[in-house]
Amino acid sequence: MIMSACAVPIADKKRDAVVINASEASSIQQQFLIAVNNVRSKPRKCGQQKYSSAPALRLNNDLNRAAYKHSLDMYENQFLDHISSNGDTLVERMQQVDYLWRAVGENIAHNQKSIEQVIDDWLSSPGHCSNLMSEEYTETGVALVKHYWTQVYAKPK
Repeated sequence: MIMSACAVPIADKKRDAVVINASEASSIQQQFLIAVNNVRSKPRKCGQQKYSSAPALRLNNDLNRAAYKHSLDMYENQFLDHISSNGDTLVERMQQVDYLWRAVGENIAHNQKSIEQVIDDWLSSPGHCSNLMSEEYTETGVALVKHYWTQVYAKPK
């Protein structure tokens, strides 16, 4: 299992890929949202940081598109990083989908076989867990391309 977390402070070429639809909420995205909001509904400790329960997130199609683009890039270029293969950062990916944000973060992972597994793995990592539990975020987008997971968290301006 490989994972990475990123947070920014406030201020289909491969047709054989298994993907979560980037333009409208798919069944898997809805299942993912339910699982994440279930996690957020309970207080928990992420490393040494204690979190109260957090409000439910809403799916946002712009964030879904940004997550999909990043998962597809990681799959096509066989890497796992918050920096895209062309050098774009999370902030630049938000600009590309015209999303104006106050807070934005991202969790990525590779090789988890289910929603439950990727969320469990993120919960076992303080940085990922903090993104999952942060009250700063009100919206999310998620994508899966051949076991490359991306979840973007944001709060719009």
